[in-house]
Amino acid sequence: MTIAEAGAEALSVDRSVFPAGFRGTWHAHPAAQLIYPSRGVMILETAAGCWVVPPQQACWLPSNENHRVQTSAGFEMLSVYCRGSVLRRLPEAPGVVAVSGLLRECIFALEKAAPRSRRVSLAILFSQEVSVEIAPSLFVPQLRSSRLRKIETALSREPGNDKPLSEWASELGASSRTLARAFEREANMTFTDYRRQARLRAALVRLAEGEPITNIALDLSFGSASNFIRMFRQATGVTPGKYFQSQSKRR
Repeated sequence: MTIAEAGAEALSVDRSVFPAGFRGTWHAHPAAQLIYPSRGVMILETAAGCWVVPPQQACWLPSNENHRVQTSAGFEMLSVYCRGSVLRRLPEAPGVVAVSGLLRECIFALEKAAPRSRRVSLAILFSQEVSVEIAPSLFVPQLRSSRLRKIETALSREPGNDKPLSEWASELGASSRTLARAFEREANMTFTDYRRQARLRAALVRLAEGEPITNIALDLSFGSASNFIRMFRQATGVTPGKYFQSQSKRR
């Protein structure tokens, strides 16, 4: 069956609203899913790692991809569930999707009742617009070993933790060299880079909640507002103040 023949049933949309600080349980869906945060910022965890997703982006999850959602302040999302032959045109791996104005309007249109011919056209357009970013800038990889998971948990709870790798090594009964190699092997980055990503992840959520840049910079151990702005620009290509607006304009 072609996408044109199955288009009316290929995609369905559910809208969900979550309270501030929501933390879901691990689960999966038999259908593939595009999660679009229409309001608020979402933190999406998968087996591969963790993405921070503002309203200018979405997350794509293939069928049966285990995941869970965390939210910042008031959060609303649209889930586009995808089934059948349309999946042949959609990504096979999870990741962040840039939400263009066209894709956003397509999602909203799919949420509404429409004639079969219209839904076929929307399904084709949707499949053409969904493209996963190969290396999203604010992705934090999942760590596997028990030692690194302890560091991961600590940085998740306290992103501004400035403890050097040597102190972690002493606490965990390993050498600094051993831990450094483990980070490069499991995260594909150094400990310093991993910690910076964890801090930027926390910073983006707080930016979306309207916190002042100076407070964020000091709380998350960036040293100063100027250092934070510089690191944020290196990771995203824009300053914190322009991030949300610029993301929208570039789509």
